[in-house]
Amino acid sequence: MRQFLTAIALAASFSPAAHATNFFDGFDGTGGPNTATWQVSNWSNGSPFGCTFAYSEAWLAGNSNLVLNVNSSNQSAIKCAEIRTLQSFTYGKFVVRLQPGTIAGADSSFFLYTGTAGTPSHNEIDIEFINGGRTLHTNVWKADVQNYQQFAVATGWRTIGFEWRPTYVRWFSVSDSGVETEFRRVNVSVATPMQLMLNHWVGDNSTSAKNFLGTYSGGGGAAYYDWVKVSD
Repeated sequence: MRQFLTAIALAASFSPAAHATNFFDGFDGTGGPNTATWQVSNWSNGSPFGCTFAYSEAWLAGNSNLVLNVNSSNQSAIKCAEIRTLQSFTYGKFVVRLQPGTIAGADSSFFLYTGTAGTPSHNEIDIEFINGGRTLHTNVWKADVQNYQQFAVATGWRTIGFEWRPTYVRWFSVSDSGVETEFRRVNVSVATPMQLMLNHWVGDNSTSAKNFLGTYSGGGGAAYYDWVKVSD
């Protein structure tokens, strides 16, 4: 049976930043989304987002995957999905097994975030799949200044992650046999605690949305997340 995630109000204060905390969610119905681990977004971010985050578009499928859906049944009020940990993290390895969505003009993501975009408080480390899931966008924002690089990839399931340390961020893929291969490294110092976030959304076809995601021409569908893991 389709299990909708329970919306969780933000606590007055988050858990202390984790410098060496292990975190795992297998989205099997026994952990995070059904407890106080995650907050489910239920609001609009405004441009360049072309949809409103809604409780109804995040659920567990078959007790084995988190589904983040884009619902385009009403083109004038498209719904999409996002969840974030209530806990914040400082440093560690962040890994996900996922199948990004394949909608043109959309984004399937796994990232750390804090602050307000457009201000020096904004820090972020990104893994984002755009261009119908065929382009991997990696980025690190420090004080609202970004440093990104993109890679052509195949669609489908993959295990991928990044490692955040006091003096660098590096991105890597993980093979089916567990072998880790680094494909990008940036020497940067970001120390602000950040929340772990996952979302799936479409652009609003503004100039900034098209420059990043391409044109959204309609349609919906899901991105699937098998598990997420944080380790020291």
